[in-house]
Amino acid sequence: MQPCGVERAAVRCAKLLTLRRRDRAVVCFIPAFVVWSFALSKVVLVCNTDGALANFRAPLIRALVAAGHDVVTISGSGGYIETLRAMGARPIVVEFSRHSASPLRNFGLFCDLLRIVRQERPDVVHSFTHKAVIFGSLAAGLARVPKIVATVTGLGTVFIRSDVKHRVLRQLLVWQYRFLLPSRVAVLFQNPDDKQDLETLGAIAPGRGIVTAGSGIDLNEFPLPDATAIETARARLAAEIGMDLGGRIVALFPARGVPEKGFSEFYAAAQSLTRDFADRFAFVHMGLIDTAASGALSAAEVAQYAGVHGVHFIGHKTDPGAYMQAADVVVLPSYREGVPRSLIEALAFGKCVVTTDVPGCRETVKDGWNGYLCAVRSASSLAAALARIDTDFLALAAPRSRQFCEEKFDVRKLNALTFGLYGLPPPADPSLARAQV
Repeated sequence: MQPCGVERAAVRCAKLLTLRRRDRAVVCFIPAFVVWSFALSKVVLVCNTDGALANFRAPLIRALVAAGHDVVTISGSGGYIETLRAMGARPIVVEFSRHSASPLRNFGLFCDLLRIVRQERPDVVHSFTHKAVIFGSLAAGLARVPKIVATVTGLGTVFIRSDVKHRVLRQLLVWQYRFLLPSRVAVLFQNPDDKQDLETLGAIAPGRGIVTAGSGIDLNEFPLPDATAIETARARLAAEIGMDLGGRIVALFPARGVPEKGFSEFYAAAQSLTRDFADRFAFVHMGLIDTAASGALSAAEVAQYAGVHGVHFIGHKTDPGAYMQAADVVVLPSYREGVPRSLIEALAFGKCVVTTDVPGCRETVKDGWNGYLCAVRSASSLAAALARIDTDFLALAAPRSRQFCEEKFDVRKLNALTFGLYGLPPPADPSLARAQV
């Protein structure tokens, strides 16, 4: 069993005090060392996938490591374990069974988390996504972890679909939050609607949750592209899809091929606008094929659908930012989100955004200022919003989106809140404060 932060500090101090006081510098150094030692902590981050930690929590991990804290990640294994290790974290792999509601598997997951947390004896446990939040926080509570933080990254399909199965799963999720989440957990939400919905359903006590501006973004990693960068990106995209993009508005749909992302609505709107404005738009779908997700389409089905509807499907890209720079407008007609990372990145790149007026998505658009909101599950409403866009509006939207992103989604602002909830002083260097919640 590993010592907690206070015990580790005591060990360091005890070792120092056994030194012979040959040099007054050593004696003078001891008080400062004691303060430094007690400030160090072990932080455990729990999430269902390693990719979510590597892609969305990298600045947090780096900031913690740079400040001298021990960082342990607990997640499934999806190809990002070595990436997490390279950041300075110590990854531990457990099986989360993301799409399984089996009580036996969930109990096994809880037992794994409890065993690991008791063994690690961290000072902080911070969990992300439903399963990690519920079972990770419960394990941390039973293990008497001093600080427990939970981030609800969105309410997911159980709050979107209304069939019997998902209504049952929704009620089960509410009960889990109500009865299994320790009362002293600090609960973070990425939009006010999710917080209000869980409070209304009695899942958490009113006033308990804290609303943050999504997961934030490191603006240094997403600079506003200049004209040369945009021209290069458009030339690359034009060559890949075999279309002259001169004079066309490139509308990019960066999402998985699942119904809840507005897949059908985007494709139907593209077909309608291509018919009405033959040379005005170029519609591009970039996204992962997640066959494990309920209702997901295969790559062959998406490709066939794209051919019929006039959409260029380019699949998953390891450098999505390069393709987003080529776009004029980023489109996400999703049914519900936490706050979509793709739209935060679009704002950082100075892109016009068209999305649905639903929880999470509406947080990224000031309607008619840097983009447009459309009705959910309505291809005609989406098409009407896209038809309003012209080159004059795009020129106005670009600086507005960047400004909006800097004011609302700069990850350094979220870092101050995160470190405060951990009971830690912020990093001395503000450039290291690009953490996310």
